[in-house]
Amino acid sequence: MPNLSTWQRRHWLTAITVMLTVTLTPLGWIQWQQLRLLDDVSTNQVDSIMWQAYQLERELSRLDQVLIQAEREPASADPYELQARYEVFLSRIDLITRIPRRDLLEDSVEYQQAIGSVRDFTTLADPLFAQPEVLAAAPASIAQLDQAIQGLLPQLSELTRQANRAVARFLDERNSQLQQQSRLVIALAAIQCVVMLLFVGLLVGHIRRQQQQYSALQSLNAAVAEARDQAEAANRGKSVFLANMSHEIRTPFQGLLGMLNLMDEPNLTGHQRDYLQTARDSALHLLGVLNDILDVSTMESGTLKLSVAPVHIQTVVQEVNGLMQVAARDKGLELDISVAPDLPTWVEADATRLRQILFNLINNAIKFTPAGEVRAELRRRADGAAGVEIRVSDTGVGMDPTTVSQLFTRFYQADNSLRRRIGGTGLGLEISRNLARMMGGDIEVSSRPGVGSVFTVTLALTETDPPEADASSHMGLAPSQSLRVLVAEDHPINLKYMSILLRKMGHDATFCENGEEALQLLASMPFDVVLLDYHMPLLDGLATTEAIRRLGGSTGDIPVILVTADVVNDTRKRALEVGVSEFASKPLQAEELKRALRRCGLLDLKATDDTPARTSGEAPLPAHDLLARLEGPIVPSGIVIDAESYRETLSIMRDESMHEMLATLFEPPDGSLHVLLATLKGKDRAAIHSNAHKVKGTAMLLGFRAIEKTAGLIEQLASDKEGPPLPTGLDMQLIHDIDATQRSLRQFESVSSI
Repeated sequence: MPNLSTWQRRHWLTAITVMLTVTLTPLGWIQWQQLRLLDDVSTNQVDSIMWQAYQLERELSRLDQVLIQAEREPASADPYELQARYEVFLSRIDLITRIPRRDLLEDSVEYQQAIGSVRDFTTLADPLFAQPEVLAAAPASIAQLDQAIQGLLPQLSELTRQANRAVARFLDERNSQLQQQSRLVIALAAIQCVVMLLFVGLLVGHIRRQQQQYSALQSLNAAVAEARDQAEAANRGKSVFLANMSHEIRTPFQGLLGMLNLMDEPNLTGHQRDYLQTARDSALHLLGVLNDILDVSTMESGTLKLSVAPVHIQTVVQEVNGLMQVAARDKGLELDISVAPDLPTWVEADATRLRQILFNLINNAIKFTPAGEVRAELRRRADGAAGVEIRVSDTGVGMDPTTVSQLFTRFYQADNSLRRRIGGTGLGLEISRNLARMMGGDIEVSSRPGVGSVFTVTLALTETDPPEADASSHMGLAPSQSLRVLVAEDHPINLKYMSILLRKMGHDATFCENGEEALQLLASMPFDVVLLDYHMPLLDGLATTEAIRRLGGSTGDIPVILVTADVVNDTRKRALEVGVSEFASKPLQAEELKRALRRCGLLDLKATDDTPARTSGEAPLPAHDLLARLEGPIVPSGIVIDAESYRETLSIMRDESMHEMLATLFEPPDGSLHVLLATLKGKDRAAIHSNAHKVKGTAMLLGFRAIEKTAGLIEQLASDKEGPPLPTGLDMQLIHDIDATQRSLRQFESVSSI
């Protein structure tokens, strides 16, 4: 018996195909034969032979009756009726002589005699019936025809009986064939049953063996499931532990670093400034160790994501160089960081992670180089592929091949004796390699003991265009307006730091210790923004946000900024789902808080609007951003018109079509912009909504971003028929956008004509 447990899919398919072929092919052949028999009966009209013979005999009798009637009553005889009956008789002769299965009768004596007599009769009758009037008036001719018919009728009667006998013989033969085929079908079905039983027996044996194997594996599966549950529980526990430890360690760090920054005043003595810098360096070093551990954890869980954005490579290099030069000078080393002149100025990358790779590699080179120099070069990839190659070389202690093979192992350090002197976690190189691989590259190392080491990093960073200027770089600490800020924070040091920070930024802050107190304050007084700590007693940041969104009205729509030390990306996902507006990480810095407030639309930016022009998939401009724009000057032309979209539209439209489209938008009084301005003066929200939708669609097509923004906002506000009155100033903002767009168009046309 074959061992079915070793059979593969192709073996099963082959066996089933052979079995079906052996059993079904004969059955198919028999069914085809039976179909042929039935088709022969249907197609060749075997059963109509006796019917046609009978019809021939009957029509001859009818012709005889008409002739007898004409012979008895010549005066009333109808010559054309005589001719019609004869023609019907002739048609019956054609039917029986041309029937498909006439071969059943052709060999019989009765058929040959009858057909011969019929032909003799037609030879006699054809000339007579050709002149029916003469025939009707000639009793002798009629008598002659009647005598011929009387001699022909017995032969046709015998032909009818012979046809019945022929059909009967044919049916007997067919039934006999069907019986034989039925017996053959029964025999084949029996054989098929035997084969199926054999096959079922093999399957039953196979299933029994599988059941035995399954029973043997159940205990092992239970043990594996238990081990898996334990591993998952341990992993969840690790994640919770890391999140809690991140909060518990970073929260005091926020207060510590914040206070250290606030203590940095110009009137400090040299000793005081040295003590302060030492404390700050120690805190930052400990924070770096914590960041390394958390980075490894997020990489293990697969939740670490890159935040890709346009990055200015020279700026990143300058930042790294400024920090690393201090460490190099302290050891008497020469540090040289260079950028190749043909390297792209702007690339798509995660600036933080790119700096982290450079910091780790250069810091390691400085650590393990007692004398000499450290060089870092950024250039295009040597293999010709798009991207950046970073080469960090040193004249340090070097490494042997065994050390190089273990260099990227977690917690491994090339010289453990240095650990007590220079510190470190042994995680930096592993983190750097994982980050490089996430950026589409890798890290390679070559080293010789006593000569030095060379680390080569390849990164698949694509070249990109520079972003619009960030207005935050030109701003001071305080914005142009004071905000009413509600802060929920349970740590007293952080409360003190945030109180000083918000006061220096010019904001009016109200503090509470948990989410429930925050909800009570929101119900009793108005605020512009809420800052929530992620981990709080009673109600944490996410639960408090959910409760705020359920309040409804303007309070339910208030911007919520979540301040968290939880670096796990799942936290951000859950926060966005419950309605968090923006994020700020601990330790909280002034610039980061300003960026979060600006992204919420709460800072009145006088210099520029750094918000990128939205695409068609973004939400319309919020109302608080509209008010900020009304108080400031017209937005820059780079945001007023999307040059790429406008050029694309110009390239596919003729000049007259383009002028016509611009006229339908700008030309008074019927231009869609002027119609929208007119409807804004009334209270018909449906008309306002409809006209704003038309303007937005046209502006979107042409790349008029400022008009598109404002029209989209008007459309959104007018969509609620039962909503509050539309804000004042919408028409003024739209007029500002029209003027700015037209000025930008004139500038665009003048540049294009040069």
